[in-house]
Amino acid sequence: MVEGWKMIYRASFEYQASLVADILKEHGLHPVVLDRKDDEFMIGEVEIYVAPEEEEEALNVISENVFDEEE
Repeated sequence: MVEGWKMIYRASFEYQASLVADILKEHGLHPVVLDRKDDEFMIGEVEIYVAPEEEEEALNVISENVFDEEE
């Protein structure tokens, strides 16, 4: 991970983060998915990071294209 990158999305499941990362890539962005789950206990989250210069655009893409399953 490059210092200064911004965490823009957090998911409970890897497939959710993967879908969001794919949407970001389709919009020309360069997300990095970081799995912070404990493999033994299966607790934790999967996070998506982008470079600081992509943060605003990435958040806009997420707000326009990703719907929270709880809504």
